[in-house]
Amino acid sequence: MIEVSDKGDNLFVIKIVMKEVHTLDVPDLKEKLQETIIEKGIKKLVVDLSDVKMITSSGIGIFLNINQSLKSQLRLAAANDEVKKVLDLTKVTSVIKLFSSVNEAIAAFKQ
Repeated sequence: MIEVSDKGDNLFVIKIVMKEVHTLDVPDLKEKLQETIIEKGIKKLVVDLSDVKMITSSGIGIFLNINQSLKSQLRLAAANDEVKKVLDLTKVTSVIKLFSSVNEAIAAFKQ
């Protein structure tokens, strides 16, 4: 469901390893993400969406929730056009920055 990598300095990348994030997947995914953030003491997070081909609006709600708990230290990266469209339509991109690659998102934290 997720892969976690530590980039040092309390910065982590979590890759969502799911093709589709449906409403039924949301409770499990949210729980896994929140547990990981607490366990690892994550302060800054990049969510890699490169494997996600489709996401529902309830899936996107997870990101808003996490962004709040991380005090706006969440970045989204590598979303395809379909996912990007949902992020734009739900106005998530006005709250959470979206980058075309994970490396760009990581670099943004270091500026």
